[in-house]
Amino acid sequence: MPHIIIEHSAGINAAFDVEALVDALHNEAISQTALPTGGLRTRSHCTEFSRVGDGEVGREFIYIIVRLGEGRTKVVKRKIGESLFTILTNFTAEYFDAGNSLSLGLEVQEIEKDWTWKKNNIHQILKDKT
Repeated sequence: MPHIIIEHSAGINAAFDVEALVDALHNEAISQTALPTGGLRTRSHCTEFSRVGDGEVGREFIYIIVRLGEGRTKVVKRKIGESLFTILTNFTAEYFDAGNSLSLGLEVQEIEKDWTWKKNNIHQILKDKT
């Protein structure tokens, strides 16, 4: 953990460089001392079919879910959420400010340690690099 999952409507691919958004969010997450780099996963999923608001074509959305393991304080989780949401809002500001229909959201979810299973050697590989 953590996982940053970007879900977005299909029209977002034409409006934005989604890979650049993935990179920006991932890099911001790396800069957060509360997030272990070896456990970090950032990905995007385009919804082939979606409807936003009244369902009119061209109404777009980006929704980010940040899944974290247990143990971080509310203050730390808020800092993580706010920093990532700032990246998202800055990334989309020009499009949004031009009056294009766009809904943005971000949610931080905590995963209970009793209900997750993991096997990961990336932490050790990164440690060995230094």
